[in-house]
Amino acid sequence: MNVRASACFVALFLLAGCPEKKDTEEEATATKTAEGDKKTADKNSGTTAAGGGPTPTTPAGGTAATTPTPATTDTAAPPPTAAGITPRVKSEVDNKPDGVTGTKQSISGATAAVQTPKDWVATTKAEPLAFKSPDDKARVALAGFGPEGPDAKIAAAAAAAGLTNCQWSPPEAVTAGKDKLAANVHDGTCTRGAGSAKAAAMAVNGLVVVGSWDEGGDAASVFGVMRSVAKADLVDPLAACCAAIMQNSKSAPPQQVGMYVMAAGACQSARKTPDGRKALAGIRAMLAGASVPSACR
Repeated sequence: MNVRASACFVALFLLAGCPEKKDTEEEATATKTAEGDKKTADKNSGTTAAGGGPTPTTPAGGTAATTPTPATTDTAAPPPTAAGITPRVKSEVDNKPDGVTGTKQSISGATAAVQTPKDWVATTKAEPLAFKSPDDKARVALAGFGPEGPDAKIAAAAAAAGLTNCQWSPPEAVTAGKDKLAANVHDGTCTRGAGSAKAAAMAVNGLVVVGSWDEGGDAASVFGVMRSVAKADLVDPLAACCAAIMQNSKSAPPQQVGMYVMAAGACQSARKTPDGRKALAGIRAMLAGASVPSACR
């Protein structure tokens, strides 16, 4: 009995140990299976355990595929304005009728007129008309133009304002003044004396307006002059003169009647020209030795 008991005890001991060995083998098998599954998944998804990020798969006999780079959008800025020219006049004038209220200025032949500040001083007596601010840091000049276009008159007006070497931007279309006149404007920069000045120009209805200002100058009034543009009162400057000459011819001495008749004819012809005022000097010369009507002076 003792021998059999001992044998049974040993058998029971061995049987108790078998499940532990079997469990270890099963765990090892499960671990290997899991590792194999992970390698297969990594291979299929193209990922690596080390990097953690996408790794391109390599087709058989080929090269590694690369992720396409997104196309970039061209965001290059537009070409800059010419050196020294600051874009400003269009934003200051377009569809803004709040011009200065001062002294009305008109040019013969132009169908538009502007106003200059009351305290600005005239610096010329004939066209181009030029005016300056009391501190001499801002100025405007006016000239008329015809079918030849405004370019030459812009240069003449700039010269009358004491400007040289002006550079202008291409023209921009605006709607100017309370009468909503179609106009072209330019930004510019000029030489004035030993320094430089900002400038702006406007061409509208046969009228050129050139303005400029120094550092700290009254640029607001320059643009205010441009915004004040309106249709000109079309008053015939020679109508009264021609009528007076004809009236005088009826009562003139016989030796002067011929002069009056010729002067009257010249006066009527001058009324048809775009710059009739300049004809007055010639009419007065024709009446030399006779009485010149006050309407012709």
